[in-house]
Amino acid sequence: MTDQVTGQRVLVCSNCLQLPRCFVCGLPVKDGGIELPDGRHLCARDAKTAVLNADDAERIADQVHDDLDRLFSRFTSFPTNVDVTVLDRIDVDAMFQPGGYDFESPNLLGCIQAVTNDAGQKRYSMRLMTGLPRVELKATAAHELSHAWVGENVPPERHNRLGRDAEEGFCEMVAYLLMDAQHEDAQKQFILRNHYTRGQVQLFLAAEERYGFNQILDWMQNGESSLLKKGHLEEIRDVTMPAPAAAVAVNPPARRQTNVTVYDTATVVPAARVTNVTQIVAVPKPDTLRLQGILWGARPAAIINNQTVFANDRFTVRIGGKDMHWRCLEVRKTSVRLENVDSGSRQELNLQAK
Repeated sequence: MTDQVTGQRVLVCSNCLQLPRCFVCGLPVKDGGIELPDGRHLCARDAKTAVLNADDAERIADQVHDDLDRLFSRFTSFPTNVDVTVLDRIDVDAMFQPGGYDFESPNLLGCIQAVTNDAGQKRYSMRLMTGLPRVELKATAAHELSHAWVGENVPPERHNRLGRDAEEGFCEMVAYLLMDAQHEDAQKQFILRNHYTRGQVQLFLAAEERYGFNQILDWMQNGESSLLKKGHLEEIRDVTMPAPAAAVAVNPPARRQTNVTVYDTATVVPAARVTNVTQIVAVPKPDTLRLQGILWGARPAAIINNQTVFANDRFTVRIGGKDMHWRCLEVRKTSVRLENVDSGSRQELNLQAK
């Protein structure tokens, strides 16, 4: 049999095959296992880290929210209008009835629903399965908070076009990146082994590796395609940005309002009249990579072409009208080492003395 937690194959005798199965790892439950009130069983190993208390689940979900905000602070933040409760197997059937929950995590480990309270405010009701090991509960909470992010940040028209597998793949990618940051390798492998997203999570991770997390967010909000396609990850750059608001058009950033003297050419003596003329000023495009500053601390950062990047970050810079993809290899006190993702070439940018 396969241990669903470790992915390892283990030998099981015919007598043990008759025992109840652990709902976490799927193996027979022997000595030291427990039975939950809803009839599920936990083996002795998984029972040690299981979260059985609703207050503990809520506290862990709150910590996951803070962890996500810190991890992705340079790109976005996650909604705070989320209420956390727990559910068990007896509650699961209600999820599929009219008015049930909109999204569920892999293997029904959690679910989330957008609701409007009596004050007319939009909130999200997130329910997490009791009995999950702590690390799996954290990954599930990250998944569900990502659904809330979609609900708050993806326009309705785009959401209608977005494939369900793509949304689930995005949520699983966020959970994977959190597990990666916290060095939870077993949970990372569990996410990759799960076929819940029909391969979308693997494509999202590949796209994030190549184009960066910010490009993922742009595609989620304004992408033209509904799903990521194997062999065509470059389509994640096909986005249609929304038209600027009317208020912005009055004084767009690429325009400069100047007073220009215009002469009446119908007369011999120039009759000057002053009028307001909107002059189009081309926004200069950077012609090279520029290291503009170093932020030195526990985790040094470099400012490159107005972007803040850390070691191992991937980022895109448009140079001469062409997007170039880079990876930050190392941030030093006066320089930064970069790798061109497309060509594999490396270079070092030095901080220019002023």
